[in-house]
Formats: sequence, structure tokens, C-alpha cells
Amino acid sequence: MAAATRTLFVAAVLVGCGSSSGSKASLADASSAGDGGSPGVSADAESTAATEANDAAAPAATGESGAPDSATASDAWVMGYYAVWDEPANGGFYPLSAVDWSALTHVATAFYLPDGNGGLASGSFDAATAAEVIAAAHAHGKKALASIGGSGSGPSFEGSTQANLSKFVTSLESLVTMGYDGLDIDWEGGNLSVTEDQTLEQSLVASIRNASPHILLTMTAGYENENSLDDLSFYGKLAPQLDRINLMTYGMSGAWQGWESWHSSPLHWNKNTSTPTGIDSSVSHYLAAGVPASKLGVGAGFYGECYTSPVNAPVQSLGASEIAASDGTMAYRNIMASYYSAAAYTYDSAADVPYLALSGSNAEKCTYVSYEDATSLTAKGAWVKAQGLGGVIIWTISEGYISSGASVETQNPLLEALSTSLQ
Repeated sequence: MAAATRTLFVAAVLVGCGSSSGSKASLADASSAGDGGSPGVSADAESTAATEANDAAAPAATGESGAPDSATASDAWVMGYYAVWDEPANGGFYPLSAVDWSALTHVATAFYLPDGNGGLASGSFDAATAAEVIAAAHAHGKKALASIGGSGSGPSFEGSTQANLSKFVTSLESLVTMGYDGLDIDWEGGNLSVTEDQTLEQSLVASIRNASPHILLTMTAGYENENSLDDLSFYGKLAPQLDRINLMTYGMSGAWQGWESWHSSPLHWNKNTSTPTGIDSSVSHYLAAGVPASKLGVGAGFYGECYTSPVNAPVQSLGASEIAASDGTMAYRNIMASYYSAAAYTYDSAADVPYLALSGSNAEKCTYVSYEDATSLTAKGAWVKAQGLGGVIIWTISEGYISSGASVETQNPLLEALSTSLQ
């Protein structure tokens, strides 16, 4: 991610929320890890098959939404991430009074970081801001979840679950005690093998369910590279324990070896092996792995990606092009203020996303900007609804905030478009 460092903790976790500027990956090996700022399961845990050690899934517990393994389709979630740096008291610009609560069903606070010994690290989401978010959410009839982890959090998760699981679950329970309605597990990276990480993740989820069977429990996961598909059976086996498995389907392209330019969050894959990502194709693989549609969410990034010359459109040879900026710098509000013009705008109706073709005479020397707007989010929401999926997560709701709007609805145009399309 290309956001400026806000705190030591923020710098440690931001990459998981979106594509990092200048990241590289081969055509076959580009990681499907997301999150931006966003949240995501261990990249290792997404790369190969779960072994027999994972086959014995813990008994399903009953959550707020009913018995997870027999849940029926319900109203789609619109879960927005509110980062600790969004709060003005922490140097941000997105006060809770500006949140379009009517367009959300859930809010997730990012992040709480495991310390590797069963506790939560200093620099995690602060208690004062958390109390304000929880109170505001509940006052508007919404649910609040604490997001645990972020980019690079895998080793700390491993230390907290290998030898300190009971203490770690107690630490997570303290978040529920302070008022959160549930937890969002964002395990990214790790030093152990895929099998070991997945076994630990399964133990963690089962232990949380046993301790608090009625809380909401969600997990993030990555999108799929069509040239290097993962065995996703782990998610199908774990789904009965979870209320949602949310895919971080943003930051889905990059200046990687063997790739051509592509979109940050394409709803539809173009079947081109040089642009091997799409939300529809990723969803199909998770469904085939046994994740129920009603429990599967997709991601919306309220930010874009900036390619440099010579690229000025999707599906072009990269040449010397690089991703100069993404999450943070290329927030929707910044795109509209400093990059957008009607003359530069094109809507790719096949992928169902917009882009800007620019001269490069801008701060980041962008010649191609891929992003999401109200039109693409309306299409995304309608598609999610038609597929019977569980909803959409947003990284981050603050990046879609236009302070000059005359009302909270016009200040949050992306959130409004997405919410309306899911009704």
C-alpha cells in the first residue's frame, strides 16, 4: 500500500489492505492475498490444500445468525472498515458523525494486533475510539466487529495460538466484553507450513466459538489467480463455524512479470491469462470448495491503482510501467479531486469498472488509474444480490468520503450506491 506511515503499528499492517506500490509477482505466482488495509487470511493458508489434519472440523456452534452450518440466505451485509487513523483525534479526517450509518449493516474496526504471546500488542485500535465506534454503531442499530490482524500478522497469530491459545482467546473475549458484537479474523502471512497454519486457524476459530457461541465471527480470504489456483477446501470445511468468509477482491492487479495492465477490482474476468483475476471467477472457486453462497462476501475498494507510462488502458503490455500509488494516496476522494475528468473517463462494460486515461502530468505521474465508482458499485451490488451472496466488505469507508457533500448521503456516494443496489 502507498499510504503514508501513521504509526508504527499502522505501518506494520497496511499492506494487507490493498496492493502495495511497486509489488511484483509472476504471472503464475502473483499472490491472491489482499487486504487492503485491508484484511486477509494467511497467504500461506491460501496456497495449497488442507491436509487430513484439517478434516475434523469442530462442531458447529449457534451464532447470532442461527446455526452456521444450516444458515439460510439473509439480507446481504455491507460491512465497512473504520481504521484507527480515520478518527480526527488520531490524525484522521473522517469523524463518526460523517459515517453514513443508514448504508451500513456492520462496521469493523482495524486493527487489533496479536502480540505473539496471547495478548494484544500496543498500537492496536485504541479503547477510547473503539468505545465511540461501538456506541455509534449500536445507536444506529448496527453491529460492530473488532478486526484482528492485518498484513504481516501471521507470525504473531502463530505464537498466540501455538502455545498461548487459551490466553489469546481470553484476550479476544475482552473485546466482546467491552461491547463488540463479534470478531473478524485477518490472519496474513506466517512462518509455518500451510498445514500447520490452517490447523492453528481451525483451533482458534473452534476455541472462539466454544467460548462465545453467539458472537459474530468472520474471516477474510484472498482472491484467486486463475493461472495458479489454490486448494480452497479449508474454507469449505471451516465455513460451518463462521458467519462470513469475505474475499478481499481489490488491489487485484499489478505491474507483475508476465501480466498486462488490468483492473483493481474487476467484477468479471476477461478469460485472458495475462490478466488472471476477476471477482466472478474467484467466487466460483470458493463456492466449488463448499463455502455456502450466503456466507461468502466480496470486497469493494474505495481506492484505486495508478499505473505509470506507457500504460493508459487495461490489457496493455506493461513495458516500464509501475504501480506508483494505490491504497491511501489513490483514495476515491483524491481521484475525484486531482485526477478525474469526463474526458479521461472510460467505463469498461465487460469488466464492469471504470478507468481514467491520463497524460501523466499529475503528482504520481499516473497515465492509467483503475478504481471503483458509483456505477461499478451499483453493478457489483446487483451481482452480489443476484448470486445470493452474503454481502460486501469495504476497505475503507473513509476513502470514499467527500467532505464537501451537503448531506451525509452525498458525502458518502460510493457507500450509498452500493447499499442501494443491495436492497
